[in-house]
Amino acid sequence: MNLRAHPEKIFLLKYLAIGVICCGFAAYAAYDGFLAYPAELPRATAWEKLQIEIEADPTLDRTELVARWKAMAKENGWSAKQIRKDDTVAAIQNKIYWQYAFIVIGLAIGVPCVVWYFGNRNAWIESTEDGLRSNTGTEVSLGQIVKFDKKKWEKKGIGVVHFKDSSGTEGTFILDDLKFDRKITDEIVRWVESKIPQEMIVNGSPETSEIAKESAEE
Repeated sequence: MNLRAHPEKIFLLKYLAIGVICCGFAAYAAYDGFLAYPAELPRATAWEKLQIEIEADPTLDRTELVARWKAMAKENGWSAKQIRKDDTVAAIQNKIYWQYAFIVIGLAIGVPCVVWYFGNRNAWIESTEDGLRSNTGTEVSLGQIVKFDKKKWEKKGIGVVHFKDSSGTEGTFILDDLKFDRKITDEIVRWVESKIPQEMIVNGSPETSEIAKESAEE
């Protein structure tokens, strides 16, 4: 029985969407952290220096502070608004550090998701005349199967085929109907179950299908 299941498009696009959003978030944080917030530092620094200067001279009052600040702002092309508490040098530096953290978080999530998408969009699993095969080169014959574990099948749609090759090396072949086309993957699962002894199917009951019935009648 030859059936090939390709990845579910919606499942793949979710990873791509998450990756693009997180990478975009990282890019926005990079703009703020390396350009936008650093550009505010000279203005905040000038304001703090002016405040210290005014406070150090008892002959000067807040009116002088405002007047000098307006002149300085006009000279440098800054906003003449007074600096708020969350726009001080310390506050801006803290914002910059947070942007660095956001960059790391965004890229840590986004890049793997984008890589996973491009690495899996051409993936496939299939049944052959006498076993299973995938695009990664893994190939399992029915005679090599020692167990089919359905522990995660009901909740997650994941069936794990355990096998042992001719050299005695053990391995697993994953049948995932969330990642791959559900209808075809489920048919592959039913076909496998119809070809192996029922006692090999653990942590779950065999699926019922016309394929299984026909196999039983043969």
